Amino acid sequence: MLTNDDLIKLGFKPIPHFTIGNSVTYDLGRGRHLSAGNVGTPNEMVFICATDYKDKTNITDLVCLHNYDYDGYITEEKIKIYM
Repeated sequence: MLTNDDLIKLGFKPIPHFTIGNSVTYDLGRGRHLSAGNVGTPNEMVFICATDYKDKTNITDLVCLHNYDYDGYITEEKIKIYM
């Protein structure tokens, strides 16, 4: 089972403010990033997000790539595919 520390070793960065999901992000470039939250718990989710070019804090599009309820725990191999 992965943890946030495992994702940080892969290049993810903690969000500088508190989130309920204890999220970490990975910059994909061109205003896109992966967001992983609640890693290692039965609430685990991974999203690909797109941000507004003028305001990087404004997420304009969001697609769920992984949800524990349907997919079980995320694996390092699956994360690397998304990266």
